[in-house]
Amino acid sequence: MKTSKISSVLSSAVLALAVSGSVFAAENAAGVAEHLSLTLAKAKDAQAAAAAGNKDQCLADIKATKQHYKEITGDAAGKPLQDAIKNLKIGQEECDKGETAKAATTLSGVVDAIAKIEAASKK
Repeated sequence: MKTSKISSVLSSAVLALAVSGSVFAAENAAGVAEHLSLTLAKAKDAQAAAAAGNKDQCLADIKATKQHYKEITGDAAGKPLQDAIKNLKIGQEECDKGETAKAATTLSGVVDAIAKIEAASKK
């Protein structure tokens, strides 16, 4: 019985270290740059899916975009990126309603905004 408790505690500790390691990755410059790049890539994918009329793929890519956005910390997570994510949510609503052409236009603006943020962060 005691061995299983120790095993359980060790498993929990390993899981906690794994989770904190992924969070830590976005707290340094390289991690932030990686997630900003992934946020941009998934936003582009969402825009392309919307342009192709693929509602389900658009929604899946928007969800992935939001996940990468959540990992961005520091100056890169400022107001311009928050505004882009607000527009991403508008695009998500449009896609969810099946208005993929409208969503493609909205998401195009999101992609442009995130691309500008990424370019500025590389200077």
